[in-house]
Amino acid sequence: MRVSHLLDAIEASEDDVRCDTFSDEDLRGVSLGRVEFEDCTFERCAFAESRAARISFERCVFTECDLSNARLATSFWRDCRLKASRAVGCDLHHSYLVRVVFEDCICSYANLAESKLEQVSLQGCDLREASLSQLRLKRLRLEACDLTRAEFFQTRLRGVDLSSCSIQALRISDSLSELRGATVGIDQAPDLLGLLGVRLA
Repeated sequence: MRVSHLLDAIEASEDDVRCDTFSDEDLRGVSLGRVEFEDCTFERCAFAESRAARISFERCVFTECDLSNARLATSFWRDCRLKASRAVGCDLHHSYLVRVVFEDCICSYANLAESKLEQVSLQGCDLREASLSQLRLKRLRLEACDLTRAEFFQTRLRGVDLSSCSIQALRISDSLSELRGATVGIDQAPDLLGLLGVRLA
């Protein structure tokens, strides 16, 4: 029988968990229901393929956690930090993230479509083939991220600095309207020309 301090904490607190630390929890495939976490720390916890309905995290820290293929649509995140964690294929569509920092995270194939991001920072993250379409953005920061084949369809990137990121084969509209007002580096010109179907001789 699986023993879990986290599940015990959820049951004891009636789905409102505060000021606790969880380490080496194995919650793969678990249904977490609707729960709110505040001022919690998660270390090396496995949430892969877990499910939750409108879960929320406030002032929480995730270090070396695995959220791969977790189904966390319509979740709420505020003042959180995720460090060296995996979120491959994680479903976060229709979520709301405010002042959230991702550092050195693997988020390839993640789904953030139709989410609202305010003051979100992604640093050194792998976002290859992530779904980032129809995002509502306010002060998004992308630094040294791999955006290869990431989908930004109908996401306005005005004011976003992409100059330190890999932007090969971005999936955007034919008009490239999503990139209007974004900042790119001169060395990224071949990638932009590639989106237009133009090759440098």
